Amino acid sequence: MTDATYIPPKVWTWDAGSGGKFANINRPIAGATHDKELAKGKHPMQLHSLATPNGVKVTVMLEELLAAGFTGAEYDAYIVNIMEGEQFGSGFVDINPNSKIPALMDNSTTHTCI
Repeated sequence: MTDATYIPPKVWTWDAGSGGKFANINRPIAGATHDKELAKGKHPMQLHSLATPNGVKVTVMLEELLAAGFTGAEYDAYIVNIMEGEQFGSGFVDINPNSKIPALMDNSTTHTCI
């Protein structure tokens, strides 16, 4: 690319459908496909996930920490419907550019945890 002033758009548009049941889960592009802010709860830890094998792992870890008495593991959980493409919303992509679940945001710092 020779134009050094190119700035990618905040929201990408993908017009080519691949069909099939799982076409909305993975896309051959990077970035958000639509604007959508993430919900925010009262706890510093914000978990955005789904009850898939990988999605459950973080929930189990946080629940085990809470059962062991570690109050720093209190969290708010939100469902990300990957079949509807919610992982490609601008808010989710901001905390996880790979658009994969789970995503855990620790608002007590300025860093994304997972």
